[in-house]
Amino acid sequence: MKSSGQGFTLVELLVAMTVLAFLTVLLFGSLRFGARAWERGSSNSSGMQEVRQVQGVLRRELEQAYPLYDASGARRIAFSGDAAGVHLLAPAPRALIGAGLARIAFERRRNGTTFDLVMRAAPELAAGGDGAFEQALMRNLAAVRFSYFGAETAGAAPVWRDRWAAPLAMPQLVRVEVQFPKGDSRAWPQLAVAPHILVDADCVYDVAQRGCRDRR
Repeated sequence: MKSSGQGFTLVELLVAMTVLAFLTVLLFGSLRFGARAWERGSSNSSGMQEVRQVQGVLRRELEQAYPLYDASGARRIAFSGDAAGVHLLAPAPRALIGAGLARIAFERRRNGTTFDLVMRAAPELAAGGDGAFEQALMRNLAAVRFSYFGAETAGAAPVWRDRWAAPLAMPQLVRVEVQFPKGDSRAWPQLAVAPHILVDADCVYDVAQRGCRDRR
């Protein structure tokens, strides 16, 4: 029988060190996995926060788009769009504090092999681009596409289309679709926005003057 004072044999020490090394590898492996999972979760959370913010800007401006008649005398409202972008008149974004209404454009812009979603805005009455600003809302996008639902002429059936050129009518819905490059953790929930204001309530159109009365 081995006495309590004999200690450990060399074999027992080697076995103990092997077990300790194995446990250490398992511990650090678990820590690395946890760190990577946290980093992925943090990245996904940051990406989705960016998507929510951008969708909030698009929704706010598109919902409040105002169909003001063009001051040039042409009988046309201030709204047009195609698959690459949309141009509208809406309450000025925060960057143009105090500007009232602003002429706003949301556009896709190629940046190397990917696209940026860009917002441009200028005060409605600004001349020569005074007070205008431009901001890339999102970068590194595989695709950006705008489409419009509605009837461009009275009596026609509303359909989805890639271009909106109706001179007097607002679309019922504006859809913005975004695709991300392969491997990108961001996701774009479906976004279709209904403009709240469909007619220029302040306009009494004068055929002779080719414009709204008392708006010159």
